Amino acid sequence: MTRGVFELDCTIAVEDVAEVRRLVERIQLRRGSTETQAARIAMATHELLENAIKFSIDGAARLRIEITDGGEVKILTRNRASAGDREELAVLAAELASAIDPMAFYVGLMGRAPTKRGGLGLGRIAAEGDMAIGFVFHDDVVEVHASSALAAA
Repeated sequence: MTRGVFELDCTIAVEDVAEVRRLVERIQLRRGSTETQAARIAMATHELLENAIKFSIDGAARLRIEITDGGEVKILTRNRASAGDREELAVLAAELASAIDPMAFYVGLMGRAPTKRGGLGLGRIAAEGDMAIGFVFHDDVVEVHASSALAAA
């Protein structure tokens, strides 16, 4: 697979995320990803972008997908978020970072009462997508990073 970058920086509705997912999956298949790899990238993109839009204070979000020369996929979303949403995400980030088993963490999230913070999607990316997830907080901006070696697909 060759190196490549896909970026989207705009205001879109949550209802448009499925279209972005389908586009990302088609692009990945054309670039030489296996069906499993393309599905993992598309799923992670969907979950991250949906959260970025849902929790954006201005409706805008940025998505960046990079395939490195070394065969790694890196997905980034960036959005402005409220203080409350940033606090909830920071708690979730700490829980995820301390989790020994991503699948057990994900199953635990499924057992919790639903919240609006989108933690279930992040757990899904870590468990089903086999991706490392990182968070960067800067003022009112939240960046969520998901990465994985494509060979693990």
